Amino acid sequence: MLPDAATCYAAMLARDPAFDGRFFTGVTSTGIYCRNVCPARPPLAKNCTFWPSAAAAAAAGFRACKRCRPDAAHGSPTWSGSAASVRRGLTLIDAGQPTDALGDRLGLGARQVRRLFARHLGTSPVAAVQAKRLAAAVRLIDDGTMPMAEIALASGYGSVRRFNEAFAGIHGESPSTRRRRRAGETMMHLRLSRYAAPVGELLVVTDPDGTLRALDFIDYDERMRRLLARHYPVFTLHDGAVPAVIVAALDGYFAGDVGALGQVPVATGGSVFQKSVWAALRTIPAGSTMSYGALAAQLGNPGGARAVGIANGANPIGIVVPCHRVIGANGTLTGYAGGMARKQWLLAHEQGAQTTGTQTTGTQTTGTQTTETRAAQPRLI
Repeated sequence: MLPDAATCYAAMLARDPAFDGRFFTGVTSTGIYCRNVCPARPPLAKNCTFWPSAAAAAAAGFRACKRCRPDAAHGSPTWSGSAASVRRGLTLIDAGQPTDALGDRLGLGARQVRRLFARHLGTSPVAAVQAKRLAAAVRLIDDGTMPMAEIALASGYGSVRRFNEAFAGIHGESPSTRRRRRAGETMMHLRLSRYAAPVGELLVVTDPDGTLRALDFIDYDERMRRLLARHYPVFTLHDGAVPAVIVAALDGYFAGDVGALGQVPVATGGSVFQKSVWAALRTIPAGSTMSYGALAAQLGNPGGARAVGIANGANPIGIVVPCHRVIGANGTLTGYAGGMARKQWLLAHEQGAQTTGTQTTGTQTTGTQTTETRAAQPRLI
């Protein structure tokens, strides 16, 4: 049934797809008839006549528009126009066709393919491929049985790293985090506090039991949060006071009782190997140092100096878990996540507190803080 003239004209102005094929507009000023979704400029109402079918419009003497093709079969590629090309392009993508070859298969230029995808889908062919890959990955992740490396490969990614980056960019979380969240993993509620130390302000992260979960310098806040996310995929972080036990231990340490930190309760995530390295760090006496190779040998892995170094660099609890006490085999200080000046300060502070012989007193400046330190040489064990 043909809608009334006012309804037809309104649907034409809106290019409402719900009315596509329900009526056709004959334009008396041009002698052409169109579909209501025609991209051409709409004619004035006084020049419009409306017909229930293309045949009726043609019988009245109107010619078919060459832009919207009202004389084509309803639903055919010609009727669908550029939308049909996009649908065929998506079918080719599902079949594994590379995006840079879509134009050749569709008989269009690469630029035209990108324009059509942007017009109908609001995105590029490459983004459409990624969306399809990630949608497939989500189904596999939620299934909860396939390893992440296999999911990355099955989703069309050459490496787990690229897969993780793409997934996080779209979903705002890593694939592992999604799997844990969907599995109902318990949320970790953590408290963030600040402690003013002579070597720089510290960020102190504890759990509800007062156990230390992370400790870092305030200028490395981003790194601390990155390590927390790696160890606790599902967590919250809110401000609070430093637990009294930890305050007392830090106060004692910086006042010269360098063994006070041994009583601080700590807990971390991480692999079994990482945890073994971090536990071994706490056995190195204050005022002493150990090489990466010696620490690896202590752990029963004499050739694992590099692995120990990587685990040392991933330590989330600075100072209390004393990664600063590990140095190179030749006695050089090597690197430190908090900066070499702080590593020197901590070692000198600990040795100054432990040494009873003649000391050389010097002044070291860190930021705007000037602190008296004793410049003793590290003792290698």
